[in-house]
Amino acid sequence: MDLNAKNTSSQSLLSCGNGGGLSEKLLLRPRGGRSLQTERVPRSSVLERLQSFLPQMADANEKLKQQMEEAPEGRFDIENVDEAERVIEMVSVT
Repeated sequence: MDLNAKNTSSQSLLSCGNGGGLSEKLLLRPRGGRSLQTERVPRSSVLERLQSFLPQMADANEKLKQQMEEAPEGRFDIENVDEAERVIEMVSVT
C-alpha cells in the first residue's frame, strides 16, 4: 500500500437515499427555508415528585450523618449483623 497516495472521495458515497445529500438527510439545511423550532415540553409529574423528594432525602442524610457522629463506634457497621433481627443477603451468581 502506498502511504503517499492521495485520498479521494466519491460523491456517490457521500449521498444517501434517492439523490438527497447527507446534509439534507441530517437536517443541516431544512427544506423550504423554514427554521427549526424548539418547543416547551409540559412539566412531568415525575419531575414534580422528584423535586419534592430531594429535600427530604437531603434532610434524612443530614440526620443520619449526625447520628453516626454521636453513636458509639460500630453502631452503623453494615458488615456486623450478629444482633440483627432480619438480614437481606446479596449473592452474586456468575
